[in-house]
Amino acid sequence: MLRTFVTSALRSVCRQSPAAASLIPLVQRTQRATLMTLSRPCLLPTPSLASPAHHQLLQLPGVLAATGTPSNTRNVTKFSLVKGKRKTVKAVLKRFKRLDWGAWIRTHSGRQKKLFKKSAALRRRLKQHVFTNATQSWLLDKMVTSYWRRPKHFINDPYKPYHSRNEYYATQSKTFKV
Repeated sequence: MLRTFVTSALRSVCRQSPAAASLIPLVQRTQRATLMTLSRPCLLPTPSLASPAHHQLLQLPGVLAATGTPSNTRNVTKFSLVKGKRKTVKAVLKRFKRLDWGAWIRTHSGRQKKLFKKSAALRRRLKQHVFTNATQSWLLDKMVTSYWRRPKHFINDPYKPYHSRNEYYATQSKTFKV
C-alpha cells in the first residue's frame, strides 16, 4: 500500500517542471523509509527515458516493476545507512538454525497444515528437521553476519548432540593431549 503511494508520488514528481526540484530530497527520504533506496529520484519510465542504461536501473531487485508488482527477493543490506555495516536478514534467523559445524537445519514446510489428511508416518516425519544442501548453506552464511556464524552455547540446548560431527574428517573436533 505504501509502495503504491510512493510510486504514484514519484510518478508525479518525475513528470513535473524543474520548479519541483525542492521536493526531491523529500522523495528520497521517503524512499529510504520504505527500503527503496536508489541514487536516482526518478524510478519510473517516462517517454524521455529510452536509453538502455535507464532500463537497467528499472531492473534492480527490490524496485517496483512498471506493472506495479514488487519483485520477490530477500535482499541483504551490504552497507547500512547509519554505520555503513552489513546487516543480517532476520528471516533467516527465524526460519533456520545453524549448527556449530556449519550446517543449517530447518523444519519441513507445511508441517502443521491439513494434518487430518496425512498418515501417522508422515506426521511423524514432519516433526523432524531437515538439512539444507551446500548451496543453500553457503547462501545462508552470506545472509548473516559473523556474529551468527560463531558457535552459541545455551544451557540445556536441545540441539547439543547435533553440534558435533566427528565421523567426517573436515568437521572433526580436535582433541588436545594434556
